Amino acid sequence: MPFLGPDWLYWLAPQWDWGTIDLIVFFITLIAIAGALCFNLVLRRWRRALSLLAAPLLLLVCLHLLAAAGMTPDSVRFALTKQAYLAEINRADRPDAEQRFRTFVWDDTFRHKTYSTLVYDESDEIALPRGTQSAAWQQRLQTFCLEKKKECVTLDPGADEFISVSKIGEHFYILDDSLPNAFP
Repeated sequence: MPFLGPDWLYWLAPQWDWGTIDLIVFFITLIAIAGALCFNLVLRRWRRALSLLAAPLLLLVCLHLLAAAGMTPDSVRFALTKQAYLAEINRADRPDAEQRFRTFVWDDTFRHKTYSTLVYDESDEIALPRGTQSAAWQQRLQTFCLEKKKECVTLDPGADEFISVSKIGEHFYILDDSLPNAFP
């Protein structure tokens, strides 16, 4: 529970340094668990000590099973926000356009860089291996990048980068950039 608090409290005080607060909460929780473990070992409460050790492993197994079933944080977030993205696409783009293409910031880890981008591509050509997209799609991407430089995506990574594209919904993809030019 201590780790869920900052996610909800962020909306009350977004100006606070939540990274430092998260670190403090992590260490306090770690100290509390280690103290409880030592206390139970000294009093020879073996079952309680064993449960303190087994609980994180059980949690990891459950999270792995959920991920194998397709319930990842990205898929849950997308399921909750899909209608808002579709409404934005329908509002901003003409429905008579040949193939609509749109990007949304998915992870804004740093202020001017993003590591994950949600991409809506009606043609689904973004999922094709790099270089096999049609000339019309490449022209559409180039036009999109000229119009909206901040929302532009590239499939040609630099020397120290790795780009992966994974499908998350009908015509929706998450484009992950492992090292977008290192740091801002």
